[in-house]
Amino acid sequence: MDQAKPASKQQMLHILVTGANSGLGFSICCRLADEFLSSHPESESLTIVFTTRSARKAQDTIRRLEAHLQSTSPSASAAARVHFVSETVDLGDLRSVRALSRKLVHTLPRLDSIVLNAGLGGWSGISWIRAIWDVCTDLLHAVTWPAYKLAPVGVLTDKQTKTEEEPALGAVFCANVFGHYMLAHNVAPLLKRARTNGPGRVVWVSSIEATWKFFDIDDIQGLRTDAPYESSKALTDLLALTSNLPCTAPWAIDSFLQSETELDTHAIHTDAPDVNPLMYVSHPGICATSIVPLILPLTWAMIAIFWTARLLGSPWHPLSTYLGACAPVFLALASQADLEAAEEPYRRAGGGRAKWGSSCGRLGNESAVSTEVDGWGHGGVVGTPVVEADRLRRRKRGAEDLTKENRVQFEELGRQCWKQMEELRLQWDEILDQAEARS
Repeated sequence: MDQAKPASKQQMLHILVTGANSGLGFSICCRLADEFLSSHPESESLTIVFTTRSARKAQDTIRRLEAHLQSTSPSASAAARVHFVSETVDLGDLRSVRALSRKLVHTLPRLDSIVLNAGLGGWSGISWIRAIWDVCTDLLHAVTWPAYKLAPVGVLTDKQTKTEEEPALGAVFCANVFGHYMLAHNVAPLLKRARTNGPGRVVWVSSIEATWKFFDIDDIQGLRTDAPYESSKALTDLLALTSNLPCTAPWAIDSFLQSETELDTHAIHTDAPDVNPLMYVSHPGICATSIVPLILPLTWAMIAIFWTARLLGSPWHPLSTYLGACAPVFLALASQADLEAAEEPYRRAGGGRAKWGSSCGRLGNESAVSTEVDGWGHGGVVGTPVVEADRLRRRKRGAEDLTKENRVQFEELGRQCWKQMEELRLQWDEILDQAEARS
């Protein structure tokens, strides 16, 4: 791995960002650099390890990232404190995920945060009649929680190994959740070595569209639903928001964080793993990206409608991916004291983790704010939201305050998700081990 070495007196943060060649992932890298330089002392430096799917995309991305850094922080000292390192991975190919994991474990001293951003929409088109009707009759809801995107059912990844029989693996599920899940498990020893900002962090990038109505525990991969993207993001929320609960500990702590690569790191790192990493979940709000391909006139129409939604009072339309990167960058870069202070009102009221979203006012003033989640409310607090801003923020139509019964159901769903995900991980690790042994 080619990597510039900072002065020995500097403390180095290492942050991994997946899917960084365009859109939100690229903006997360830009914003990480900008906010690090403005908020961290000169005694600290930052290495952003970003992933793309090809060497060509990696070269183009690093060129644009360096150009961004030069335009926003042209001083030589800034360039000396921020370093970009490219890696390639295909999250839909578990062999590729395993290869990247091994390389990182053997070349990096630690990881302070990983931002699991890369993903696949999986949509085939839009139901234009319904889209036009919904936008004309219920604009704010229609462009925040759309019900008109179309997706095929049961799309699988390419075969992972050369064995004739292999378990089905959903393409959207693998790209959005399982590939990242395997990656985070494999690099857990590096996250346990985080020092500068507190415990290492796993920052999932979810969606405001995630809701448990799209999720079926008996179809955890979303192979039988026509909303596989929304199903995968609901699963992401369930995993992250229940990751620190006692009911999930046998799988989330005692299994998922105990990586087989631990022994490899003992051989090349002198400092021992310390504290278990923490898991958070974010979303970028609604950004004008190409995740749903549109011809140019429709793209401009989409942007105009999003602007209208913001002017009408929607808090969830940053439009630009740079503004949308606010929440994931906050979770990846803020001090642990700041994160704990942000979650303190929810913990004090008997809650736990919050889902942090990139919110934006009419004038473009962005902030990371708690997002209401079906079955979890704001930060898992039963009843009326305890933070005034959460009570005043425009809600999803039909949303109701969290009940004790729904929270119990959410926690049980999270427990089952962690159990199934760990069983699936162990199954696939064995399959990949056997494939490697035969090759």
